[in-house]
Amino acid sequence: MDFKKLSVFLEESGLPAFRLKQVRDAVYKNFAASWDEVAVLPAALREKLRARFRIHAVEPLETLVSKKGDAVKFSFELKDGLKIETVLLNLLPEKWSLCVSTQAGCPVRCPFCATGRKGLKRNLSPDEITDQFLAAAHYLKTKGSHKIGSVIFMGMGEPFLNYDSVAEALRAMSDPELIGLGQRHLSVSTAGHVPGIRRFAKDFPQCNLAISLHSVEDEVRNNLVPLNNTYPLKQLAKALTDYIVMTKRRVFVEYVMLEGYNASRSQAAKLNSWLRTVAAPKYFVVNLIPYNRTGGTFRAPERERIKIFADLLEEMGLEVTIRKSLGADISGACGQLAGK
Repeated sequence: MDFKKLSVFLEESGLPAFRLKQVRDAVYKNFAASWDEVAVLPAALREKLRARFRIHAVEPLETLVSKKGDAVKFSFELKDGLKIETVLLNLLPEKWSLCVSTQAGCPVRCPFCATGRKGLKRNLSPDEITDQFLAAAHYLKTKGSHKIGSVIFMGMGEPFLNYDSVAEALRAMSDPELIGLGQRHLSVSTAGHVPGIRRFAKDFPQCNLAISLHSVEDEVRNNLVPLNNTYPLKQLAKALTDYIVMTKRRVFVEYVMLEGYNASRSQAAKLNSWLRTVAAPKYFVVNLIPYNRTGGTFRAPERERIKIFADLLEEMGLEVTIRKSLGADISGACGQLAGK
C-alpha cells in the first residue's frame, strides 16, 4: 500500500493522525489483507478506503503447496496484469524463509533459469516487493503456522538492476515500526552486478550478500551468466574483496551444479583458487545447488558427483552446503519461477 497517498487522503478528509498508525499497525503487525480485517476503523471509513486503496499491491491468483508441505508458491497479479511468483520455504523446523521477486521477468537471461528465458517485463515498485512478504505472512497467519524468520531477495529478477526499490523494501522490512526483521535475516542475491555490490556494502553492511557464481572461467560464465560480459570475473573479484574489507561479512556463493559445465574435480580446484584471490576461505559459504529442471538440455550431475565436489571443497578449507531442493513438484525450486 502507498502510505504516502493514504496519509494525504486522511489529512484531506480531516481525520486524526492516529488513524494512519492504526492502518499501519493492522497491515504490518497484524498482517491484515482486507479492510474488513482492520476492525479498529469505523465501518464508514473502511468503506471509503476500500473504494480508493488496495491493501496489497499484489493480488493472489494461485497458491500451490508442495506434497511435503515444506514449500508454498504464490502466483501474484500486479495492477497492470503482469504476474510474478514468490515462495515460502520451510528450511528449518518452525522457521519459514520467503523468497521474493524484484522484477517481473529478468534481463540477465541465464539460459538454465526459467525466469531468465522470459526476459524483463519491468521493475517492481517497493510496495510490490514488500507486499509479497505481507501477503505470505497473512497466509501463514490464516494457517496458524509459524512466522517468517528471514527473507531472501532471490526470486524473479536481478535485485541490483532495481536497486532503489529493493533498498526501500529492505528498509521497510528491517524497520522496527513496520515489519521489524533484523538486517542479518535479510539476504540479497546478485548475478554479479558490480556497482550494486558496492552500493549495497555502504547502504546495508549488516544484510547478507549472495553471489550467483556458477563458474570461475569467463568463457563459461559469459554463457551461463550473461551479465559476466559486462562485469567479468576480475571486476567481480575486486568488488567482493572491497565488500568484505568494508563489512567484515561472509559472502554466500550460489553455485548451480550443471553436468558438463562446472562439476568436475578441476572445476572445484579452480573455484577454490578464485575464491582465495578474493579473500580467505573463512569469508565464504559455498551453496551447491543441484540443477532443477526448467526445460532445455541442461542436467544435474549425479548426487554422488555433487557429494564428491563438496568433499573436495571442504578438504580445501571451504565451508560447503548442498542445497536441499524444496518445491520442485510445484515448480517453486531455484531457477523455476516463471510467473505463469
